[in-house]
Amino acid sequence: MTRPERHVPAWLDTATAVAWRGLVVAAALLAGVIVLSRLTVVVVPVIGALFVSAVLVPPSRWLRRHGWPPLLATWGSFLAAVAIVVGIGFWLVPRVADQWGPLRQSLAQNVDDTRNWLIDGPLHLSKSQVDRYANEAKDLITGNKTAAVPGKPADPGASSIIGGRLLRGAASSVRLLIHILAGMILTIVISFFFVKDGNAMSDWVLEQLPPSSAETARAIGARSWVTLTGYVRGTAVNGLVNGILMSIGLLLLHVPLVPVIAVLTFFGGFFPIVGAFVSGGVAAAVALVAKGPGTALLVVGLTLVIHHVEGYLVGPIVLGRAVRLHTIVVLLALAAGGEVAGVFGAFVAVPLTAVVVGIVDELRHGEANRAAASAGELRSASPGTLVGTRHPGQEAVVARRVGEAGQAEPAGG
Repeated sequence: MTRPERHVPAWLDTATAVAWRGLVVAAALLAGVIVLSRLTVVVVPVIGALFVSAVLVPPSRWLRRHGWPPLLATWGSFLAAVAIVVGIGFWLVPRVADQWGPLRQSLAQNVDDTRNWLIDGPLHLSKSQVDRYANEAKDLITGNKTAAVPGKPADPGASSIIGGRLLRGAASSVRLLIHILAGMILTIVISFFFVKDGNAMSDWVLEQLPPSSAETARAIGARSWVTLTGYVRGTAVNGLVNGILMSIGLLLLHVPLVPVIAVLTFFGGFFPIVGAFVSGGVAAAVALVAKGPGTALLVVGLTLVIHHVEGYLVGPIVLGRAVRLHTIVVLLALAAGGEVAGVFGAFVAVPLTAVVVGIVDELRHGEANRAAASAGELRSASPGTLVGTRHPGQEAVVARRVGEAGQAEPAGG
């Protein structure tokens, strides 16, 4: 007796096929994240070098077009960037030092006024209560706890415990400082060779691939480079415009520390949405201390205006088609990047997401687009020939041209 054959529904068969393939992809991504997290000493400098190269490749390429040797053009670009950064530092530090003293006095006066209001105002708190609340707030902010309780003798071993913690903290700080310095040096060195020999590096990698895969890899690399450079340059211009607008508004309101807030606003542009509100919050806090709540509310309004100008006018113009991500995608990318890798993860989350979206689009439609462009180029190059006919050797030339058409060169020139 034969048992009746059971058929799996088509929808269940499709769902299970997609599910297990999704699990394999998720496992591969998780393994990649784990490996990269163990190699932060290499991954972070390489990513930082890509951002630096996106800024320094255009001036280096311009110098090469004007007859400079590659090595000299690279050195010229780096020295010019260092001179700009040092010049900004020399311009910024004296102005901050001049305005910091009056701001600190204003903050102390506001604290005293608030303390007197809590004691003499409608709350009628006692002096001991205000002091206790102030100490609790201080401990909450600093993460410390009161070392001793009044009326209880101190533990004789407490001093040794505290001393051991201080020594461990100092050693940890030294290791962190060495790690940061090593990462910065490695980033600078990698950036130098990316700018100088980027094309040679990419050509060597492509030569290791089969010809059928090399063209796709070239198109993916070019698309990723265009997205990254477009994001870095567009965000820099966007941050510069935001900093200028914020500086003008703060100067009109006579708020101190304008240069510091302008620089913070500029770098806040590299953290979309979140950076604008953080820099605006700092500006509002400074205005509250220096000028009072009315000016602080005006600064909040100024921040909202600048954010709308960025979102609806400056951002679409300067970023163009380089980064086309919905606001929800940006927020989710920032949250995921911050959770995985902290501030650095939030910094690279948006451009990395844009690059991934560009790669997926290239894998889906790139071959068809290149084929259409190849057919159009052949048609325009030899109008007398039939569509689909090609001269010997012409296919490889056209394929290479199409892969590079409209795309910026990889890092280096």
